Amino acid sequence: MISPQLLELEQSIYNLSLEDKLWLLDKIFEQVRDTATHQQEKDLQHLNYDDQVKPIWEIAVEIGAKIPDSEWENVPSDLSKNFDLYQRYLQAAEPPNPHAMAEPRHEK
Repeated sequence: MISPQLLELEQSIYNLSLEDKLWLLDKIFEQVRDTATHQQEKDLQHLNYDDQVKPIWEIAVEIGAKIPDSEWENVPSDLSKNFDLYQRYLQAAEPPNPHAMAEPRHEK
């Protein structure tokens, strides 16, 4: 249930000018961001670095080495540039054409 103080605050905010509402919104964002940042820092304090664990890039290289060259030849050379396009292709019936992408819209 919403407290009477919050309902009163809501009415007070309703009566503010737009400038004051924007100022208040900015202050609320600052507090939320600071709270989230503090929580993230607190969470990171519990992490310990283990130099015995293999780096993720080495694991990726090992996995990639197990894939035959014939399969790597099927990976599009522009995959990193057009990843979203190829992701949509997986859900579509026809292969994507990265060169037929829509032209950017110009604002009037």
